[in-house]
Amino acid sequence: MRVFCFIFTFIINQHTATLKKILLLLILVPFSVFANFYDGTVNFNDGTSKTGLIELPENPGVQSLKFKTDIKAKPESFSINDVKGFEITEKDAEPIKYVAMHIAKGAFFGPGEPKVDKKKSWLSIVKQGKITLYAAYVSSKPGMTMGSARASGWAAETFFYLGRPDKEYATLFWLYMEGSGGVFAINNYKVIKRLTKTHFENNCPALESFIDIDDFRKNGISRIVDLYDEHCGKN
Repeated sequence: MRVFCFIFTFIINQHTATLKKILLLLILVPFSVFANFYDGTVNFNDGTSKTGLIELPENPGVQSLKFKTDIKAKPESFSINDVKGFEITEKDAEPIKYVAMHIAKGAFFGPGEPKVDKKKSWLSIVKQGKITLYAAYVSSKPGMTMGSARASGWAAETFFYLGRPDKEYATLFWLYMEGSGGVFAINNYKVIKRLTKTHFENNCPALESFIDIDDFRKNGISRIVDLYDEHCGKN
């Protein structure tokens, strides 16, 4: 149910096709029967895969993935280090893809390497182009055992990351905090422009000038991928 609440809030604010598909997926899933398990396929680093039921990780930092061959089967647990990614493949909805990868903080196109986490995280693919926009949702804080963000008083957060084909990590781009108002209120618009300048000034300094508040209000944060594809060379 926490996952459903997140996706619903997320879609209202983001207006992206991929996230609308996630909402459709969750509406189609009979929660009373499948609980937190969804039809899907796990893809391993060795090139093999398993199709069955997948439990969505409660937060991006969970270091394992639970899987069942069917609803009555005993769950298996796979290490995040052995999994390349997984897809949720519910009927009448396009697959929702997740990857297991390292995340980092620093400039996306900067003079030095960003600070990369030692452990991998689960990231959902929001949009792909010459660059990729990923999302990670955090509904609880360290030290809160099974405590939801809303119940604990902490605001739920969605972290957006940017990835490049030549890097094995994704760099933190933007943070959306639930309950902070419209995603593209004027203060968030200013933050996006500032972050775009910081992340792209060594590769595509003109990108900041193409960011328009009405455009982002209509199309969501995934618009950054389109603008990069349209205005920023071959990288």
